[in-house]
Amino acid sequence: MQQRREAEMQEQTVSTELGQIAVAIEGSDRELPLVFMHGIFLDRTLWAAYGSDLTARTHIYLDMPAHGQSSHVGRDWQLDECATLLIRVLDALEITDCIAIGHSWGSMTALRAAVSFPERFRALGLFNMPVQRPSGLRRLGFVLQKQLVRFPRFYARQAAKSLYSTATLRLRPEYALQMQNRLSQRPPQEIRRVIDAVLLQPTGAARLLQKLTVPALAVVGETDFVGQPPEIESIVVPGGHISPHEAVDETRAAIQKIAGLAIAAP
Repeated sequence: MQQRREAEMQEQTVSTELGQIAVAIEGSDRELPLVFMHGIFLDRTLWAAYGSDLTARTHIYLDMPAHGQSSHVGRDWQLDECATLLIRVLDALEITDCIAIGHSWGSMTALRAAVSFPERFRALGLFNMPVQRPSGLRRLGFVLQKQLVRFPRFYARQAAKSLYSTATLRLRPEYALQMQNRLSQRPPQEIRRVIDAVLLQPTGAARLLQKLTVPALAVVGETDFVGQPPEIESIVVPGGHISPHEAVDETRAAIQKIAGLAIAAP
C-alpha cells in the first residue's frame, strides 16, 4: 500500500532562499490541502502513515532544508526564513490557504508563518513543538553536540536516544538506524547550521502563541522534553518527542481533529 502511494505521488522541487525544497503531493485538488513538515534529523517519511485517505484532502509533504531530498543550504540561516520558505512553496503550488501540520521544527515553522500570514492558514497542527528557548544544561548540550557531528553515526545514535522513548527504540530500532543514514549523507557544516538555526538561536514560542489567530491543536508526548504550550488546546499522547512515529493512532485522530478545526473556522 505504502509503495503504491509513493508511486502515485507527484514530485516537485521548489526554489527558495534556503535551497531546493523537495515536495511530494498526494492528490490533485488544491483546495485547502494539508501541508506536512517534519522535525530535525527526519524527513517527509515521518508522515508515511498519514495518507490523503485520512482526511479526503490533498496531502503535501515537504523535506525541510538540508534534509531528505532537499538540497544543502550552503550558508548560515535563521528559523524565520523557514516561514518565508513555506509561503514560497504555497505560492509555487498555487495554494491560497492550507492546513499546516508540523512536527517540532516543522511546527515552529508553521507557527511563525501563520502569525505573519494568517490569511494563508485555516488551522495548525503543532506536534512536539518546543515552547521555551533551551537554557542551562540543555542548551550546553546542544552546543556540545555541534562538536560531535564530525562523527555522524555516533551522533545520530545519541540524538535518537534523546528524541524517542526507550520503549519505542526497543520496538523499532530501525528508527535510530535511519537517523544515522540521514546524517551521514550531509556535510558536518550543514548539520551544525541546522543545530544553530533550529535549536540554539530561536526565541521561545510563547509570545508567538499569544499573537496566533489561527485555530490550532498541540500534541505532546508523555516523556517529551518540550512541555505543553500555553494559549492553545493540547493533547498528551504516549511516547517521547516524535509522536507521529510513537503514537500513530493518536496522531491520526489529532490530524482529523485539526482538519475539523479548519472546516469549522469562519
